Amino acid sequence: MFDHHMFGSGYVTDDIHVYYRGERINSMTTMSFEDLGFGYGRDPFQVCFAGHIINGAHPNSFQVLDDGYAKDIFHVYYQGDKMPGLMASTFVSLGNGYAKDSLNIYYYGRKAESINPIVFYTSLH
Repeated sequence: MFDHHMFGSGYVTDDIHVYYRGERINSMTTMSFEDLGFGYGRDPFQVCFAGHIINGAHPNSFQVLDDGYAKDIFHVYYQGDKMPGLMASTFVSLGNGYAKDSLNIYYYGRKAESINPIVFYTSLH
């Protein structure tokens, strides 16, 4: 008997494989696969975005934020791409595409060079 599970963000599993929008993800296991939403998914060994494995992502600590942002214990990601140099421990999504770590402001995955972080933080309160 063919048993499958459909998830709302394009992932489907059967007894053996995980698929994203009809394409099989070769190295993902159906056992304990979890659709994290917003295109992200994980099994006990790896994390993927839109069906592509995110190399180096840590599944146990991986968390999806919003507006395409996610993080694990060591790294920050935007739409599945690692954002180098960010401080994952202080990174938070602020909504409407904005995010920050302890040093900078980001807008839809890009450092917002023209925004003064001190003025920006003050205007949020």
